[in-house]
Amino acid sequence: MPEEAPAVQNWRLLIVACLLGLVVMVVYNLHINKVRRGLDVEMVAAYRYARDMNAGDKLDEDDLEQIKLPRKTAERIGKLLDKNDKEVWIDEPIRRNVSKSDFAMPEHFTHTKSQKSNYLLKDQVQITISVDSKKAPGRVLRIGDHVNVIGQLPMKAGTYKNYRIVEWLSVVAIGGQTDSGGGKMASAAQGVRSYNSITVVIDRDVSLQWKNLETHLRGAPTIEICPSTYIPPKAKQGVVAPELLSFTKQASGSSVGSGSTYDEGGYGDGY
Repeated sequence: MPEEAPAVQNWRLLIVACLLGLVVMVVYNLHINKVRRGLDVEMVAAYRYARDMNAGDKLDEDDLEQIKLPRKTAERIGKLLDKNDKEVWIDEPIRRNVSKSDFAMPEHFTHTKSQKSNYLLKDQVQITISVDSKKAPGRVLRIGDHVNVIGQLPMKAGTYKNYRIVEWLSVVAIGGQTDSGGGKMASAAQGVRSYNSITVVIDRDVSLQWKNLETHLRGAPTIEICPSTYIPPKAKQGVVAPELLSFTKQASGSSVGSGSTYDEGGYGDGY
């Protein structure tokens, strides 16, 4: 009998070793699956321009080259031309100058298609924003540009300060002008000399926030033109600056653009 004891112990050690090996295999496979999920990135089709193009040039099939982008990257860039859009815009005039390798976007094309209400995403609307005509950038601003809206809002001490209120709004009309139809570009595509309003695309919820905030402004807002090479983070595109949300809760009893008493809140990215 004493001679059988080692065999029993060996069997126990073997069972323990097998169990440990099984645990290691499970942990290893879980880790591998986690790594694979991290590498499994969904790709989407997008297009870049194959050549430099000027406002008024018609888009040809050879003017676009297809590329693949991670979906999250594409969403950060904005609304990109996809396979369905491509067929729609062939032979349509472009409404702004673009450079080779720029991402192709529906907003680059004339209003005959892109400015119809069915072009807008389901949560988007178009609104007109009054601007200070004396401080407007004139012909530099083109349809298809993105702008930041700046305005003076009251501070606690009764003084006013300039804030960057909303960033990266897409311009679809300048002074009410879009294009003349038929593929011929009007002055809005080439730059309007004098205007006191612009029409932009904005989320419907932000539109109401803007209408409330607008009544707290002192005077008409001014605009900055964003460089075509700059795309802000998605969280900052087309939304009211978080520190100014207190002004969006209700409209001022004063007339639009006349200013009002500061409601409790913070200070923005002022100048």
